[in-house]
Amino acid sequence: MKTCLYSLIGLFLFATAPLSAADRSFDAAFPRIEAKIEPAEAKPGQVVTVQLLVEVANGWHTYPTVQPEEGASTQITRISMQSKADELIFVGKAQDPPGSHSKADPTLKVSDLRYYEGQVIWTFKAVVSPKAMPGERTLKLGFTKLFACDDQGCLPPRKVLQDVAFKVMDGSVPVDPQYQKAVDAVLTPEAVPMVQPKVEQPQPPQPNRSPVQSIEPASSIIPREKFITIEEHQANLDAVFKQLPPLSERADKPVNVGLGSFIYTAIFWGLISLVTPCVFPMIPITISSFLKKSDQSVRGAVKQALIYCGTIIIVLGISAFALLRVFRELSVDPYMNIALGAIFVFFALSLLGMYDIVLPSSLSRFTGSREKKGGVLGTIFMALTFTIISFTCVAPFLGGFGGMAASGQFSTIELALGGLAFATAFAAPFFVLAMFPALLKKLPKAGNWMNTVKVVMGFLELAAALKFFRTAELRLSAEVNFFTYDAVLGMWVALMIFAGIYLLGLYRLPHDYPEEHISVTRMLIGLGFVSLGLYLLPAMFRTGDGERQRPGGTVYAWVDAFLLPEPGKADLPWSVDLKDTLDAARAERERTGVPQYVFTDFTGVTCTNCKYNEYSVFSTVSVKPLFKKFRLVQMYTDEVPTEFFANGTPTDSEREEEAQANLAFQSKVFGDERLPLYAIFEPVRENGQDKVNIVGVYKEGKINEPREFMTFLRKPFVKKEE
Repeated sequence: MKTCLYSLIGLFLFATAPLSAADRSFDAAFPRIEAKIEPAEAKPGQVVTVQLLVEVANGWHTYPTVQPEEGASTQITRISMQSKADELIFVGKAQDPPGSHSKADPTLKVSDLRYYEGQVIWTFKAVVSPKAMPGERTLKLGFTKLFACDDQGCLPPRKVLQDVAFKVMDGSVPVDPQYQKAVDAVLTPEAVPMVQPKVEQPQPPQPNRSPVQSIEPASSIIPREKFITIEEHQANLDAVFKQLPPLSERADKPVNVGLGSFIYTAIFWGLISLVTPCVFPMIPITISSFLKKSDQSVRGAVKQALIYCGTIIIVLGISAFALLRVFRELSVDPYMNIALGAIFVFFALSLLGMYDIVLPSSLSRFTGSREKKGGVLGTIFMALTFTIISFTCVAPFLGGFGGMAASGQFSTIELALGGLAFATAFAAPFFVLAMFPALLKKLPKAGNWMNTVKVVMGFLELAAALKFFRTAELRLSAEVNFFTYDAVLGMWVALMIFAGIYLLGLYRLPHDYPEEHISVTRMLIGLGFVSLGLYLLPAMFRTGDGERQRPGGTVYAWVDAFLLPEPGKADLPWSVDLKDTLDAARAERERTGVPQYVFTDFTGVTCTNCKYNEYSVFSTVSVKPLFKKFRLVQMYTDEVPTEFFANGTPTDSEREEEAQANLAFQSKVFGDERLPLYAIFEPVRENGQDKVNIVGVYKEGKINEPREFMTFLRKPFVKKEE
């Protein structure tokens, strides 16, 4: 009991240790950030000055909006203030204030890295729109990317927006002639609203790479021009839905093609669960029970075996189904991810030998006492005892195929079939053993090899727990400070190496027995774990241009996606407004007569397959050019990232409500909630009415065959050429 208590105290201290580093916080680096407009009261047509002031604490520094050398292009401040036809129209270009310092940075391989210390003031000019109505306004002004750095490194850049009071006065003044062109560009209906100031950074040339090598993450965004409520967003989705053809008239009616794979995966994890440490202690009980009945008839043996295994299947199947049924909701809920991570840590420390998990004695006594009654009732309770004790180790393996259940593509009946397949695979060997009790005596005894399996499982469960904790922090905070990608990847590298050297016999844990030698199989598996850790290690470091090194191969691509990588350099222009994008494409088609297509990506912040596709397929030299023919929309179904909200900062609940509306739209349009799902839309106008044709739907999820995906992207243009 003391050991368990000390373990929990140690876990608490470990989890709260990072809190002591509060002095390296964003607020400590910037004690003062202000935005103001001078004069604060102005007439339409009048020129005003917008100031963004940042006070940098001693020992800290930040960066300008432009760096003189290309290698430092990642170390820049980004300021984005959008012109509005009824408020302010920003004119001119961004100018960094004087007073910057310079230093060489060997990491970035630059000799002139500019930075600011002390107080920094960025100043911009804006014209009060001639269409602005008199009255009080509250504007959102500030930074979309602000760095805080010291001698130890940089904190993750943060988006900082300030509320600024401004009043439009009665009357008007003529627009200064030097700004007239910029004002007309915003007020002209056909013009695209200007975003000022925006500095385009020249990108360094990319080295030649093979088509399977990722160039850079596909994670650019087009922020919204204005803040919209959840009601407005829902109304936009409803309008798009009315423009789509009815489901019954479409050629791409939903077809569930993944049930077989789901069932096979359930069977696989059910069989794997048989080698868990909780199962083998129950074998002697099964032996003693069925050996006593070995003299009964074949019919009686079949009956007892069916009852025994049927009970296991029903109890374990119902338990599995209950978990799978709510797996989608649980998989994206941050607090459930914290709970699951804690459970995995609890099980892992037990498997590593820190303490033993014992079920309440009252439950074991209740089922055990009924076993002694014999007959059908005794067999049932023996199976119940077996299932209850085994479930301690079996439950974590439900996550092996629970991720497929989380895709949302399976019905209640199909999830029930998955749970039964898992339970049946788990119980099937015991049907054979119950039929032929003599076989039970030939099973291997639970010796040191079982301790080895337990320890390796403990390392793997710790690795899984880190993923749960990272997912939770991504959902709870716009800025990840503790379970960052680098921190989790570093711990994964350490876990793999420690698991490997354990298998190589370089240290022992409490439950292990002394061994004179290890088997060849154990040695090879140990080398495999060490090799995996060393293979992942280069991803902890960055290249001279600040980009993360990406080891080649599918293994790293999978690990990278599983750990949910952080957004990288801007590349493809994604929007989150489907209706506005369709309307713009339709207007362009009416103007030019050229068909326009919208590629829509139903994705998620915590979707592993989505990240894999975006980082390992979308950005390849073969696929990326094909996206340039489309307008691109991402429909997030767990939460919409804050980066898409340039004007107004929504609450967490608002971002989640918008994502739920996206998920409902996906389900209503495609009869499918799996992630990712890709669709190509063609907006048209027929007989004076706005319509949207569905050119194609790609439902593979993880893209295993990039060539097939490329064929999908070429589909609308091949059809046009024919």
